[in-house]
Amino acid sequence: MLNSDENRKTIIDKFPKLNGDKNFKIVKPPSPDYNCFAWAAQYDNVFWQPLPLDKRPLIAFDGVSYDWPFGAANDSRLSTMISIFSNLGYIVCVDGSLEDGFRKIAFYGTEDEVTHAARQLVAGKDRGKWTSKLGPWFEIQHGDATTIEGKEYGPVNEYLKMTFS
Repeated sequence: MLNSDENRKTIIDKFPKLNGDKNFKIVKPPSPDYNCFAWAAQYDNVFWQPLPLDKRPLIAFDGVSYDWPFGAANDSRLSTMISIFSNLGYIVCVDGSLEDGFRKIAFYGTEDEVTHAARQLVAGKDRGKWTSKLGPWFEIQHGDATTIEGKEYGPVNEYLKMTFS
């Protein structure tokens, strides 16, 4: 079962702050088809990974499509990620609090390497909660961007927002 105690324990072992997060739940089973960066940009059919321009897209033997946004530097520095998401309409903002009319994302890691991205949900009963794709692993929901900070991804180092209608 997706939200089984065993699956939850495995995730909480890597992200201990989720243990106290009443909004933590496993939403989708593991999938190699997409990762957190693509998921933050609302894609679930491509695994975003820095690749040289002449290697884009790369289709792996298992059918997974690896790609990287056109024109982006071939790295996962914070400045590169901000540039990629700026091209999608995002701007840097102060925090991850819910703001009417805005969709937010959080980047984790350091200036030199963004290790994860999470996206705030903006509609329905889960409005204001956060969603993360854990690499090729599970897709989860959590109550706050900071509940997955820690040894695995590091701290949130930047929030961005964009308007939506």
